[in-house]
Amino acid sequence: MAEQPALGAQVYSADGHHVGKVIELLTDEFIIAAGLLGRQWSAFRYDAVKGATPDRVDLTLAKDTIEQPWNEVELRDQHGHPRLVVQVGVPRAASVPFYDGVQTTTGGPPEGEADK
Repeated sequence: MAEQPALGAQVYSADGHHVGKVIELLTDEFIIAAGLLGRQWSAFRYDAVKGATPDRVDLTLAKDTIEQPWNEVELRDQHGHPRLVVQVGVPRAASVPFYDGVQTTTGGPPEGEADK
């Protein structure tokens, strides 16, 4: 793993574009804020870090790669407010079917409902 990003460090893509600022460090990834008023959040795995100093993080990913349609998850910030975070590098998750009845422990539909 490359160096650990620091809170507040500016983040740059592999092709030199500014993509945001580090706002949170998690166990497996870090979150950056970007966009107008810092209201777009993206999560990057630490293995996407090419190099880091206290003021700057350089990624191994180009801007075009970062801007692909990646998976989105809702996380809560330190104040409990929900925020939609794009998990850069994680393909979009398949939609999970909704079942009206009780689901089995395997997460599938109750017996016999799969054929309906």
